[in-house]
Amino acid sequence: MSSQFAVSDVSTEFMMDVAKAVASSPHPLTKKDLLNSFERSDVYVSNAISQCLQLGLICFKDGLYISSEKYRDLIKRSDRSQLFIPLRQAIQSYPPFLIYIDFISKGYSSVESANMTTGIFRIQSPRERVERVFRNWGLQTSLIEIDASNNLSIPEGEKGLPSEYVASLVKALTANLQASIFLIETMSPPAYAYLTEKGIGIEDLSNALINYETDSKASANKACQTFEHFLFKLGEDVGANVKGCNGIIEYADAIRGQNMILKNQWHLCHGIGGLRNIAHHDPDRETTKPWTFTPQGAIISTILVPTMIRSIYLYWKEKKQEF
Repeated sequence: MSSQFAVSDVSTEFMMDVAKAVASSPHPLTKKDLLNSFERSDVYVSNAISQCLQLGLICFKDGLYISSEKYRDLIKRSDRSQLFIPLRQAIQSYPPFLIYIDFISKGYSSVESANMTTGIFRIQSPRERVERVFRNWGLQTSLIEIDASNNLSIPEGEKGLPSEYVASLVKALTANLQASIFLIETMSPPAYAYLTEKGIGIEDLSNALINYETDSKASANKACQTFEHFLFKLGEDVGANVKGCNGIIEYADAIRGQNMILKNQWHLCHGIGGLRNIAHHDPDRETTKPWTFTPQGAIISTILVPTMIRSIYLYWKEKKQEF
């Protein structure tokens, strides 16, 4: 997904019709194929295609449109009334919408949330359109609800679901959204925007937070791997020779050599490097035996990573010392 974000003025229903057509086709489609598939203006169909691409519902490869592997089966299985499920899954992975939802959950109005999101991500669309589209996405997927005073909030649970199958999907998506909001709050919206700009998603962190009890070692590994990607990209930005390094500890050493992290942050980075080795490498070189990772170790790893991302990012950008 491109980090150059734009929001198209198109209905969610038609956007999902386009995604449905692409997912249902036995072969890749040209733009002309899609224009001929609907009794809409070329501009409107093009806007829907553009929004589907932004959300990752479809992909553009070798001049043709194909369905995203991530959503294809779900879109194909869903009837028209259930297409809000893959839409919800897609917008929950769309960084600007996640930030918008995070601000809503903190009591900001829809306009305030959309305006700040537009600024943070430098969205190349009018602020009024961003607010209108994001509000509609949230309402039509039941991610947000509106009261009599036009105030938005995040509902506690799912209502009026058409089937047990859909209910189970919504429950899983709700857990994922809650984890994503927690992580964004922990690392701060500016740091999250930086990760997005660098092509680093928080899906692995969200999964680690949700599954730390049932799959502790893999969860810790996913969390530490996200931190490793962050340090590599940061190292490139501060002029450290990270391309000649291997792993968190060596990345931290190179960044420390540029005086871009403090000594205590450097020590903590070494600690996360040790966690990464425990979770990723078996057996231990010293004992020749594998490590057992507990849920306690996994949750500590998963919370430590976004906390350290925030700490390092704030020191780099603002010389703030926070943990």
